[in-house]
Amino acid sequence: MSQTPRELVEEFFDRMADDDTRDTVDELFATDAVITLPGARFDGDDAATAMLEWLEPRYEWADKEFGEWIEAGAHVVSQGTLYGVDADGDQFEDVRYVDVYRIENGHIARLDIYNDLAAEEVVK
Repeated sequence: MSQTPRELVEEFFDRMADDDTRDTVDELFATDAVITLPGARFDGDDAATAMLEWLEPRYEWADKEFGEWIEAGAHVVSQGTLYGVDADGDQFEDVRYVDVYRIENGHIARLDIYNDLAAEEVVK
């Protein structure tokens, strides 16, 4: 049975949250996938791996608190907040995010990540 677009996105989140499966997320993306996020763009069959390599030196760890899911056909939108510890050891919380996914042929064809870094609150 094939996954719904939201189920595919939820599998992506599950794999990203698990150190043992994070490096398998490329399997969920189309070979011509596009991923954009503040400050970077990644294309092609290794877009997710390139994104992970770009993010790795920036965060000690980070996670999401989900607020709302919006599903519209092949598009899935996840909204919520980010929290974690950056590479300098500073905690952050309440950073609003919106992730927009386009699913094609059972794979993530496009992922646009928006983070409201201006709303970041550093916890001292």
